[in-house]
Amino acid sequence: MEISQLEIFIAVAETGSITKAATKLLRAPSNVSTRIQQLERELGVKLLVRDKRQSSLSADGELFLDHAQRIIDLVNDAKAFSTQGTPRGRFRLGALESTAAVRIPPILAAFHLHYPAVELELDANSSGHLFDRLLNGQLTAAFSDGKPAVPALTGIKAFSENLRIITPQSVTEINDDFRASHPTAFVFGRVCSYRQRFEDWLESEGIVPGRIVEISSYYSMLACVAAGAGISMIPEALLETLPGATRVQAHEMPGKLGKAETWLMWRRDCRSANLKAFIAELKDHLSPADTDITVAA
Repeated sequence: MEISQLEIFIAVAETGSITKAATKLLRAPSNVSTRIQQLERELGVKLLVRDKRQSSLSADGELFLDHAQRIIDLVNDAKAFSTQGTPRGRFRLGALESTAAVRIPPILAAFHLHYPAVELELDANSSGHLFDRLLNGQLTAAFSDGKPAVPALTGIKAFSENLRIITPQSVTEINDDFRASHPTAFVFGRVCSYRQRFEDWLESEGIVPGRIVEISSYYSMLACVAAGAGISMIPEALLETLPGATRVQAHEMPGKLGKAETWLMWRRDCRSANLKAFIAELKDHLSPADTDITVAA
């Protein structure tokens, strides 16, 4: 099995066509087809389901694709080390939805400008999802809520977030009447640390939601609250950028629940050139309030 065979297989999987993969790789279609067939014989399985117009992955092909991608990622990491620390190859970064939308776009743009040989992939998701993918080696680094929670991870503090409770515009005060209304609570999935903060706040305020509705988009949450349907929580920096923010009331969350720290974290055993370069880029973009960079022990 050769690395070039895996790269060809991945290209076919991504493009859905031997002809398109050949164009992408600057190879003859016959060469791409032959290399895939050689790989199939070596593995003893059919990786592709072929017809005249396209080539789709077989069930075995779907399973093998993940293995092939991991091997290529490891090879790219090795290349980054072997070229005197020159950042290159794939760099998989995770981030909370709000962080991806507001905090890191200028950092990603500058990183791409400085290191064009790096193929940066961004996974915007919930904290639980990012944590699992980071530990499994599917992400090189991730922006998430709070300090790294396990010894296998380390990181640096990146941003401070003020969290806000949002209610319909008519609710100027969270009082007993509002509590008695048992408002619907709009939340992210169960593996979201922000959801846990919100639920802790609801409990501290004595608010028992009439319903809990899971929504995967802050835009949708804002729209539901603005329509008078319930209550939710959102980072202030994100709220200020959303259309329709003036159609809701924003309330402060007192104490520690309303103050969140976003950390960039990574596995202790991962210190590739790509990661080092990204950490340096992040430090260059931190605000004056974060110049006293905190590093996890």
